[in-house]
Parts: sequence; structure tokens; C-alpha cells
Amino acid sequence: MLQALFDAAGEYNAARLVLLNEWGAWVLALVAAAMIAVVALAWINTRALTPRRRWTLFALRSAAVVLLGLLFLQPGVRLEHVTRVRNHVVMLLDGSRSMALPGADETRLADTQAMLADAAGEVAAWREDHQVDWFAFDDHARPLAEPGALTARGDATRTVAALEDIAARFQPQDLAAVVVVSDGADNGVLGELLPGSDAIPAGVAAVASRLKAPIHTVFTGPKDPPRDVAITDVAHDDFAFVRNVVSIEATITVTGYTGLTLPVTLRRGETVLGTKQLQLRPDERRYPFEFEFVPDKTGKAVFTLEVGAAPNEQITVNNRRQFVIRIIRDKIRVLQVVGRPSWDQRFLRKLLKKNPNVDLISFFILRTGASVQVAQTDELSLIPFPTRELFEEQLGSFDLIVFQNFTYRGYHMQQYLPLIRDYIRDGGGFVMIGGDLSFTPGGYAGTPLAEALPVTLPSGPNDLISLSRFKPTLTEAGLRHPITALSLVPEDNRALWAGLPELSGINRVLGPTPDATVLLSHPSETAGGDPAPVVATREYGEGRVLAVTTDSTYHWAFLAAEGGGDARHYYKFWGNAIRWLIKDPELNPVRVEADRDRYPLGAEVTLVTRVVGADYAPAADVPVRLAVERRWTDEGGTHQVAQLDPIDTTTTETGEAVVRFTPEGDGAYVVTAKAALPAGEVTDDEIFVVAPDPIELRRTAARADTLARLAQAGGGEARTLSDGLSDLPRVAPKVVKVNRRRDVPLWASVWLLLLAILLPSAEWFLRRRWGLL
Repeated sequence: MLQALFDAAGEYNAARLVLLNEWGAWVLALVAAAMIAVVALAWINTRALTPRRRWTLFALRSAAVVLLGLLFLQPGVRLEHVTRVRNHVVMLLDGSRSMALPGADETRLADTQAMLADAAGEVAAWREDHQVDWFAFDDHARPLAEPGALTARGDATRTVAALEDIAARFQPQDLAAVVVVSDGADNGVLGELLPGSDAIPAGVAAVASRLKAPIHTVFTGPKDPPRDVAITDVAHDDFAFVRNVVSIEATITVTGYTGLTLPVTLRRGETVLGTKQLQLRPDERRYPFEFEFVPDKTGKAVFTLEVGAAPNEQITVNNRRQFVIRIIRDKIRVLQVVGRPSWDQRFLRKLLKKNPNVDLISFFILRTGASVQVAQTDELSLIPFPTRELFEEQLGSFDLIVFQNFTYRGYHMQQYLPLIRDYIRDGGGFVMIGGDLSFTPGGYAGTPLAEALPVTLPSGPNDLISLSRFKPTLTEAGLRHPITALSLVPEDNRALWAGLPELSGINRVLGPTPDATVLLSHPSETAGGDPAPVVATREYGEGRVLAVTTDSTYHWAFLAAEGGGDARHYYKFWGNAIRWLIKDPELNPVRVEADRDRYPLGAEVTLVTRVVGADYAPAADVPVRLAVERRWTDEGGTHQVAQLDPIDTTTTETGEAVVRFTPEGDGAYVVTAKAALPAGEVTDDEIFVVAPDPIELRRTAARADTLARLAQAGGGEARTLSDGLSDLPRVAPKVVKVNRRRDVPLWASVWLLLLAILLPSAEWFLRRRWGLL
């Protein structure tokens, strides 16, 4: 029997004990009951014997019954040659940036690859029963061709999310084991565990239940965390209001340093907004900081928060954080200065007061220092004109300044005119409206403010004002300009202007400046051989200027209403003018936008440029050039600027041009879109940040405790690199096909049959000898 078993074993790959008979369960139950009864009777019938003789007979009876029962049951060994479906051992390797940090010997990545090289024989042995699948993970799991292809570039470590990806890829019955090799510096559910906690997060337990296979972990980090100073948290709003306090809150985490003082600096672009000192104290790791500043201009801006590097600090990429904040207007702050009350002033002030988006400050000059005074100064209810507060202290707080029939003479304002000019050049909006106290009659010829105006002022004192009535002519530029766009349809726009009431009186000028745009002109008055400008615009530096050489635009409201019309065209004109002067982005015919404000290093950037025509309809087939400028700080702390190769594209029928590219380095990127339109080249800017400071490097300490909790939840083992991968428990593969089978009976032996005869015979002989028969 045994020889047959040994001879057949080499042909089969599976063996198990079976019962070779085909008796039903009820027959087996009756036989078992009979065997118990026979043994029990033997014990009862021997009560008269001595204990030694009684136990001898009982033993013989029991052995005989058991042997006969085995012969009846016919036990055997079933040998089979089976085909098994290899189930999967998933090797899940951490590919996040923290794996490039120092480990026990070299980097954590190098230590991992060394351990896997040492365990190559063990993994090869697994392949006899299992299929070994390699995956790398950071925020999600992705297939890996081989362990040598593992890199440390991921921007986050989310182990549970990676395990959920594995659970979605494999059926539970197809898994033999999951082996997670990581430094435990998790940024997801596992990372929320407090050090020393024995709790298992619900998300971890849930994914372990889905896998239904042991989850083993191998810790790759060092025992002691690296020395590091890191900006771990920065809290800011994506939007902020101009001229309102903006707060930036940050947390700096320090590991392995004490007794140092490091600078913490906040910058907008290259402008330093504030610097504070970080003083490191014993037994303290987290240091909160708060910066406050008041932005003085709108638009997107890149802000940089930076802490100085500590001596011999190995990880400096997390000492710097860049982010983008969009500065917007809470309200349009307008300063209106009026030389004397008039109908024109009254209508414009009413328009500005009615606009809920306008914060209006108006000053009306009712008397000057030269006015006849019939009472003491302290008895007058009029307040003095606060020139110093308005044009020195508060000048930058205004989005728009309106000089309406106002002369600066008599108010000691000569020293403030250069400041107003500089305010315009730096991005402010300015309007000068005509009258007998404006333009040259107001003494502005030859002043610094005249440098910014879109018209050239005569210096002579004579014949400076025309009082004739006229109906202004819409120029070709005015037909397309957003200020004079009463209708988006050019023909309708021209007809609307032709139907407006006449105006009366203009200030004579020498003509527009070379870079000015005339929108409305006089039908008969000339300036320099061309029609005299009535409404002209100019871009001066970063700011915009509007000149209206008449003080009678209120006719478009007042006289239109008398003629049975309404004032909507007056409101439309001035509403358009205000939006253009403050650079409302909706009026820009070219707009370029990135799909995000911040990108991780290596991510693809999508830029969408939208172009509209003069009628604000999408403009197709317009050439667009994108100029890209990169601004960054090198390892030595020097600010660098580089121009990338321009990108040329063309708009589609929807007026859009989509460009995608991958920045090669970190830093702030300024994109300028230039579109060639019939009116000339129009530009728009966009800014975004490419940052190498992912959340992965905000906390650099390796954590073996998180991996231990994961292994505990998954019913696996928590190991270190020195433990290797040997003898890891795995689920055996399942059998799907029996190719051949052979049953070897264990009862078919002459010795067993002989023993089955001898045992009852011996019992009978002893019973007879001892007087029981």
C-alpha cells in the first residue's frame, strides 16, 4: 500500500484523505451507533472481573471494533493532478517625493530597491503559485513595468486611495496578498492618525474588507526624522478686495533644530510686503505666522512666502511656497472734483450715485481763497478743500479721478499735479471734462498733468472756447470702441449717435496726441487741420485717460427726455467709459486664461485665448501669439527671468485658441496673448504658478506606526527592510481543473485483515479462559 502511494506521488501534484465507500450518511450513523453499543456491552459484561482483566478485554474489544470500522469505511488517499489558476500578489511601491529623502542607508527609494534586489529569489519562488504584479503609487496606483522603474516624483502619498484602486482592479478571490512598501508618510486617511494611536480609521478597515487578502507592509524610512524647516500650511483666500486688509496665515514646522533665528518673508512679485523673525525654541515644533497687507491694485498676483534655510538643511524645497491671489474691486472708488455746480455736474453725479458698485467722493468748489468773504472763516459751514489728504495721502485708493470743469489754481495744487500724472501712469483712471475752468482755461497747458492727456493744449489765452451748438460725429475708431458702443451692431450704433440731441460748446485744443484715439469729433471745428476732438482716449503707462472737451453731455439725458426719448444712451456712454477707464476685463477683446492658478511640477498647462471682434462676437481665424516669461529663484537665491519660445496659434470659429504645454521648471509664469485685430494689436496677460512644493514634502518624517495600523487592519504582517519578504503569508491559488485521479486504499492490506481476525480471536480466548463464556 505505502509502496503504491510512493510510486504514484511523482505523477500527481495534490493528495487528500477520502472514504472510498459510497454509503450514505444514515448508514454511517447506524454503524457508528452499533460500534459504540458493542464497546459498551463489552464493558458491562466484564464487571465481575478484576480491573486488570476487565481493561484488557475492553481494550481488545475497542481495537477490534475500530479496526472493523475502518475496514467498513474503506479510507484511502486520493491522488490528483490538478491545474491551478495563479492568484495575484500585488507589490505596491511608494513613488512619492518623500521617497527621495534620506533613509536608513541611502535614500528611501534606493533602500527600497536594494531590498527588492535581495528578495528577487523569494519573489521568483512566488511565481510558481502566484502572479506578481508591480504597482507604484502616490495619490493613486499605477502599473509598474519592473521595480527598477520606480521613481520618487509623486506629489502626495494616499495609501488608502491606492488600495482602493487595487480593489477596483482585482476580484477578492483573485488576490493572494498585497505588499505595501512605503515610508508611511501618508497625506490621506492614514496620515490623520495621531502618533501612538491604536485606532484603525474607518476608511482603512473598509478597503481591507474589500480586498479579503492579507495586507503586509514594509517600512522603508529611517528611525529618526531628517532635520528640516518646512512651511507646512498656508491659509489664504483665492480672492481679495483691493484697498482692504488681506491676511495670510502660515504654519512652519521645525524638526531637529533649536536656538536659531530665521527670517520669514512675504513678497508680491519682487516687492517685499513684510519680514518677521522665526525664533526656534526647545521642545516646540510648530510656529504660527500671520502677515497682513493692503493691496493697492487689482489683478492676479503671485505671492511668495519663504523661510530662510537652516544650517546643513537637506530639504529646502519646502522652505518656500508660492500662490496666486486674484485682487478684485469691492467697489469702484471715484473721486469727482467739480469747479462749480452745473447741469453737467448734476447729471454725472446722479449717475455715479445711482450705481451700487461705485463708492463716490465728490467735492464742489463753491468758494476759493480769492472769493469775497463777508464772515469770519470759523463761522463758515463750508469745509476747506483737503488737497493734501486727497492727492497725496489717499490718491492711490481711487480707481478713477474726474476733474469736471475744475482748475487747480487757487488751491495750492501745483505740487500735486506730478503725483496725479504718476497715479495715471501706475494704472489709475482719469477723466477731464470741459468747461471754462478746464483744459487750457484751467491752466493745465504745460503742466505735468497735461503730459497724460489725450489732447495737446494750446498755451495762448485767446479764443479757447467755442460756444456753438453741434452734433458730434462718430469716428471710425469710435464705431468700434467700447466707450461709444451704444449698440453692438455697427449700423445701429452709427444711427443711434446720429439721433442724439445736439451739444453746446467745446474747449479748443491743438489736436489729439499721436497715441490718442478720437471717438467723437466736431462736425465743423478743426484742430491741426483735422476735426476737433470731442471725446478722445489714451493709454498712458499702465493707466487710461479720457478727455471730454464739452460740458454738455447731459443733453443726451435731459434734452432726449424732453423730446420723448429717455436717458439710457447717456447712462450707456458714461457706464462704458467708467468700465474702460478701470480696465474692466469684460471689455478687453482679447482674454487669455489658464485652467488653474497653480500647477505641480510636470503637469500640463492649458491656456485658452478668447478673441472678440468690434461687435463683441467671436472672432475666427485671428492669429494669436503667446509670449511666455518664466520668473523663478535659483538654488543660490538669485531671482531669474527667462523668455520661452513664443507659441503661435489661430482662433477657431468660436473665437477660441487652445494651447497646451508642460513647463520645464518651477516659478511664476506670465503669459501675454497678442492678437492682430483690424483696430491694431491687442494684448492680455495671465499669470500662474508652477510649484515644486507639494504637500508630500510639508511633513518629511517617516511613520512606521501608520503602516503597522494598515497591516493590523488587513490581517498581515508589519515588517522593516531588514526583515525582507521571506515567508509572507499568502492565500493559496484555487483549483479549476482535475486532469487525472487515482485512489490508493489504506485498508487493502493483508496485515490489517490478519489483525482484524486476531483481535476478536484473542478476546474470545481470554473470555473463555476467565469463565465468561
